[in-house]
Amino acid sequence: MPKPYVWPDGFERVPREEWVDRPIDDLARSYDRVRRHGWYANLDPVVEELRAYVHPGDILMDYSGGTGILVDRLRSRIGDLAIGMLIVDASAKFLRFAVDVLRGDPRTAFRLLRYLKDAGRLQSLEEVIDPPMLRRGVDAIACTNAIHLYPELDRTLASWSALLRPAHYVFINSGNILDRNAASDEWIIDTTVAALNEVAERLVREDERYAAHRAVLTDRARMAAYSEYRDQVFLPPRALSRYLESLERTGFAVEDASARRIIATVSEWHEFLKTYSDAVLGWIGGTEKV
Repeated sequence: MPKPYVWPDGFERVPREEWVDRPIDDLARSYDRVRRHGWYANLDPVVEELRAYVHPGDILMDYSGGTGILVDRLRSRIGDLAIGMLIVDASAKFLRFAVDVLRGDPRTAFRLLRYLKDAGRLQSLEEVIDPPMLRRGVDAIACTNAIHLYPELDRTLASWSALLRPAHYVFINSGNILDRNAASDEWIIDTTVAALNEVAERLVREDERYAAHRAVLTDRARMAAYSEYRDQVFLPPRALSRYLESLERTGFAVEDASARRIIATVSEWHEFLKTYSDAVLGWIGGTEKV
């Protein structure tokens, strides 16, 4: 059993909010299967760096922690080390899955960032994290396979800077950052989605077997709507320099930035894209979201 971890007084590990008791959503189950995929080997360097960095009594915040994949992997490497692991995410479906998997470990805690429709933004960390935790701060922040999703990058990073204790570290990775030095046979997953759409459009136009889907291709407004939705789910990749500059603007000193080749199989790629099929080729058959 993990050693007990003493959270700050007044801090509730599992908030008393309605999403905590919802049934597990099929989307979350489907997404969580990617923990077995080859490209999630890109978590391994972060896990090893965190394992070497954290000490008893520390608190790690896993920002955009989703279904808890990173924290679960870290637990397998640190044994019963008494640290706190706070998972923060904007998806109630994913976070609900993480609660189901991890709530039995007293070292884990969970916070949901809700979307404030009237304000047009997500809640800030200051709005969802209890005052005792805000006063204490966290000793490390991890953000894996998610930083490319943030439209207001500076605002997000500034919120990290406010919560991170002085002279402590942030650990970031993403498989969706443009690498100008990448080999010609290396693809970003989001880039493959755009390429797949181009191939599908060509097949529909040229192959009589898919003639039933041609009509929508002439509807420019509708195809533009599908394209816009696709770009919301699979954001156009940004260059590494964009992230480094934003980190420095928000008070961080970048100590190291590196890239490595990760191997994934076509079957894994296919299973991942099925999770978001309505955004990949939504114009074939239509989707309620457009």
